[in-house]
Amino acid sequence: MKEKMKDKEKMKGILLICFIFLAMPLWAQKWDLVWSDEFDGEQLDLTRWSYQIGTGASEGLTDWGNNEEQYYRKENVVVTDGMLHIIAKEESFEGKDYTSGRIRTKDQGDWTYGRFELRAKMPIGKGLWAAMWMLPTDMEYGTWAASGEIDMVEFLGHEANEIHGTLHFGGQWPSNAHKGKSYLLSSGNFSDEFHDFALEWEEGVIRWYMDEELYQVQTDTDWWSSGGEAPAPFDKRFHFLFNLAVGGYWPGSPDANTVFPQELVIDYLRVYELNTTAIEPDASREVTYSLEQNFPNPFGQKTTISFSISTADLVTLEVFDARGRKVQTLVDGVLEAGRHNAKLDGELLPPGLYSYRLKAGSFSGYRQMVLF
Repeated sequence: MKEKMKDKEKMKGILLICFIFLAMPLWAQKWDLVWSDEFDGEQLDLTRWSYQIGTGASEGLTDWGNNEEQYYRKENVVVTDGMLHIIAKEESFEGKDYTSGRIRTKDQGDWTYGRFELRAKMPIGKGLWAAMWMLPTDMEYGTWAASGEIDMVEFLGHEANEIHGTLHFGGQWPSNAHKGKSYLLSSGNFSDEFHDFALEWEEGVIRWYMDEELYQVQTDTDWWSSGGEAPAPFDKRFHFLFNLAVGGYWPGSPDANTVFPQELVIDYLRVYELNTTAIEPDASREVTYSLEQNFPNPFGQKTTISFSISTADLVTLEVFDARGRKVQTLVDGVLEAGRHNAKLDGELLPPGLYSYRLKAGSFSGYRQMVLF
């Protein structure tokens, strides 16, 4: 009898979540490309990037604040064959045993919110630290880390199947804090081939993707700043940095097995701005791209998700649980223009709140649903 009562209470809770969700506006999201570098030229585009040279002394940081062993030079940043190559070399220069490269978009590419996409291939070997990350342009909440830091992708060369996504926040050093998560490849290494990385940053929420798989979500309940109220510090403009460090407290010095030169190779960086539009049930409105609410919802076992695309396009439709883990891929391929239906069988899924995401070209749509 007690078990039956518990089950009834659980069901009431699920249905309450569902009713609250159904009362909320329905939204579709479209990311518009606003900035990109495809690295198609023969040299670094200095209208988009600037070099950071040396050991960090010019920034007020001794060895970049991490006891690093490289000297950053322009010569170690090479654009060729449609790729950006940041090259770490074992060579003596200005008192250092290694050289490498570091560039940034500060005051040439600065954004508050957006979707950031890059494609990269990592170096390999102990003592190598590749980073694709963001810093605040204006430090409005105070010095590091009160104004924040967004690490989109960090990679250590001796952990070749693992990447890290991290936020730094809190008070000014040494009262700083951080929170993040790593992603492990099921097979192979990040140095074997190129992979796609994305970060979506909206007000109060940041999401990390690896090869289109959502693997981490943080919200403004996860971070804080001594310089302001939530969603501070991640509500001001940030710029991008790419660098390949050698040695330091993290990841340690190279060893006898580390082979030089090593390269961080980046195919592109693309930045998108979000357009959010309420979906109105207006039959007279011309439909271009749309993602509809699944029916039935809530559902007990099977449900249908309908969507429309205006042109033939590569389409992915994926389902995620409440923790952001992908549980099913319903569509992954090129579809013709028009309205399409996808069937979801929830027989093997536990009851709860789920979301589904449609990607077609630059369009992204998100919805939620309840399985009871």
